[in-house]
Parts: sequence; C-alpha cells; structure tokens
Amino acid sequence: MISFQPPAFEPHQLLRGGHLQTLATVAPAGPIGLPTRKHVVELIDGDAVVLHETCPPDWPANGLAVLLVHGLSGCHSAPYMIRLAKQFHRQGVRVFRIDMRGCGEAYRLAKQLTHAGRSDDLLAALETIATLAPQGRLGVVAVSLGGNQILRALGRIGAGVDTGPLWIDRLERIVAVCPPIDLVRCSENMQRWILRPYNYYFIRHLMSRIPPGVRARDDFELRKSRPRPRTLRELDEQFTAPLSGFSGALEYYEHSSAANHIGTVLVPTLLLVADDDPVVPVDCFSESKHPWSDSTTRLVSKHGGHVGFIDRQRNCWMDRVILDWFARR
Repeated sequence: MISFQPPAFEPHQLLRGGHLQTLATVAPAGPIGLPTRKHVVELIDGDAVVLHETCPPDWPANGLAVLLVHGLSGCHSAPYMIRLAKQFHRQGVRVFRIDMRGCGEAYRLAKQLTHAGRSDDLLAALETIATLAPQGRLGVVAVSLGGNQILRALGRIGAGVDTGPLWIDRLERIVAVCPPIDLVRCSENMQRWILRPYNYYFIRHLMSRIPPGVRARDDFELRKSRPRPRTLRELDEQFTAPLSGFSGALEYYEHSSAANHIGTVLVPTLLLVADDDPVVPVDCFSESKHPWSDSTTRLVSKHGGHVGFIDRQRNCWMDRVILDWFARR
C-alpha cells in the first residue's frame, strides 16, 4: 500500500450533505477547448467505443497517458471528464476520454448495452492507447460504474482468470472514484423511497439513450411493451440483464461486481469514496466485508456525496487528490 494522505476535504458551506454534493455534479464544465483527436476502437463483438485524445505538444515518448472512464449516465463530455482532462493536460499528461458502447459518440456504434461487467471494453481501449503510446506510462481514472469495470478487469488479471496483456507492466496507477463494487448492496440501497428521485433521473436518462442498434432488436421490442421500470433494479431486470445475456438482475450483479475480484488487484490503486455517498453505501468498502489487496490505498472522506467533493473555494477536491496521486513516483 502506498502511503498517501492528502488534506481532509472540507465541503462548501452551501453544499453540506451527500445529496447536495451529488446534485452539484450536474453543473456543466463547458467545452474542452483543446485540440482533440478521435479514435474508434472496434470490439470483438462488432460494437465500438470511442476515445477522445488530447495530447500536449511536448509530450515525451515515455510520458504518462491516462484513460478517463465515465459513470453510468456519463460520456466523454461529462463535467468531471472535461475538468480532469484540462488539468492533466496542463501537467503535460496525454489524456484519452472514453465513450463506452452506446454512450456519447459511440451511440450509433452499438448493438449491445454497456454495463458494470464490460471490463473487456476498457482493456480494448487500453490496448489501443498502449499501441498509440508504445513507450508511454499508462494510468486510469475511472468514475462510479467505470471504477467497478476497471477494478473487475484488473482483479481478474491479477488472479489469473484472464491473461494479462503485454502492456500491463506499463500500467502504473489507477484511481477508482465511488465505484459500485457490490451491485447487490447498491441495488438494495437504491430501493429506498428517499432515493426515488435518483431512480427517476437514471431511468429517464438511460432509456432515452438506448442505442438505435439495441432498439432494433426483437428482444428489446418485446421488453419495451411491458410497464416502464420505476427503479434501477427493475430496469436491470427488464432490460440490462436479459439484453446482455443474463437470466436476471441477480445473475448480472453477481457476475459483474468488482467486489469478487478486488483482493487480487496488483496495480497500485487509489480508492476514493465518501461516507455520505447516497448512491454507493460506504459499507461496501469495509475490509471485513470485502478484503482489499495490499496494492490498494483506501481514502474515505467524511463528506463528498457521489462524485461531488466541491470544497469551500468551489473547486473539486477530488481533482487535486487524483493529480497528486499520479504525481507521486
């Protein structure tokens, strides 16, 4: 475990509490304002993800290249993706913001849904980055659902379940922010009546961005005729699980949860979570519940909500923590 103890997070005086911190994340970040190159990464099943690259003009051949991974309802233009890309760029880091399958500019390139278990999609993206930067050092910052995906991928590689790619030794560090590593526990949490507005938001957003390639499938039309889901659990039971080859939500959760693999993650990892996260219960990260590998540094903030962390100066504390993590050699 790497010794790492940044200054404690102090929330903005008008954003005290997990819900307010979480809601503050929807504030737009504006355009990236940097030269960007797009890479379409074809996946083994015919779908594709898209990488949006910003590269400093003086980036050295052995410089750091970081993959930024969004959460459930995000894409390459999510506020935290834009903020982090700009800040990494200022520090001379080459950045690749991903659109997972069906998201952002990958919307029309998918016949399958993205979900918590799509770890192979991230490995395919990293394979492309490793090819574009053959001598570069690699890193990953993955938020929420993306955090689950990368932890699952690396845990499976560490355990020998999946073969490690040739570039794995160049993957220096990762950060997982508020990852829903225990999908059963998170699903149970989302059933609470106080979180119904969150369910409504996610369902409305996710249903509106189901890719045309998925909508054209017969099995989608069959399930679309049923009553509209009211919770994320119902959404997973009605759409995500069966359209992705699972018998139901429970099988999907058990197959896709990173909690089953976190003990074998060998890459130095920073886990950044908040005690007042309304979406991902902090007890998911208890050592007694899910043993972590020695390579993982857990940073549990008293405040911050779900991917919030807006401090007294209206800056995002998590951004500074992430950059400091990668700056340590």
